[in-house]
Amino acid sequence: MVNTVPVWKPAEIGERDRILAAIDMGTNSLHMVIVKIEPALPAFTIIAREKETVRLGDTGPKSRLKDEVMDRAIACLGRFQEVAKSLNAEQIVAVATSAVREAPNGIEFLKRIANELDLYVSLISGQEEARRIYLGVLSAMDFNNEPHVIIDIGGGSTELILGDSIEPRSLSSTKVGAVRLSAEMVTTDPINKTEFASLQAYIRGMLERPVDELLAQLKPGEKPRLIGTSGTIETIGAIDALENLGSVPSPITGYQFS
Repeated sequence: MVNTVPVWKPAEIGERDRILAAIDMGTNSLHMVIVKIEPALPAFTIIAREKETVRLGDTGPKSRLKDEVMDRAIACLGRFQEVAKSLNAEQIVAVATSAVREAPNGIEFLKRIANELDLYVSLISGQEEARRIYLGVLSAMDFNNEPHVIIDIGGGSTELILGDSIEPRSLSSTKVGAVRLSAEMVTTDPINKTEFASLQAYIRGMLERPVDELLAQLKPGEKPRLIGTSGTIETIGAIDALENLGSVPSPITGYQFS
């Protein structure tokens, strides 16, 4: 399953505005964004967003996707389809990442989605996930030909990207995610000092190589700006804003903290 298939195909496309939907099946949440594309500019406008916490990463023995979790995901995808259809989306592009990628029954799950919903999901690699994150950030902000490091902490993996306005110089995806590590390494709540220290040491060890590879792509004198994306970074930003401003900006996009 490497290609996405149109769900609603218009009679004529031409140069008119198009409405497309994109679904990201993450380890923790399923997200959908629906956009209107204006080919003449070219530009796009987000007209709807949907999110549901399904927790595909809450797996059973040997990282197998649980039946109840798959049922929940399929129900969510069906709802997403209805929303997209109500907004006249002509195509849905759907991708699955870490949790499905690593599950022994992941392919069977995608086949079930295709059979039950007529929705075809692309299973993308960690490198491709990082590349798409880079393109997403680049579409939302101007890099001004300066190097930027992007970090995306997901439920199952963390992506580190170095890029400028021209190309991504370094792309990595490491099996360090909030849901994964909580399940595998945390038994106390709140986390005790011993587990916290072990968690820190493990993360540092796992990220050492991708960080070194990223730094090797920096040119002398370059000091890249750090960009954070996704829910974990938003939560850290919200905590920082509450502590320093007394409230959380809405939207929090563009908020800066040290």
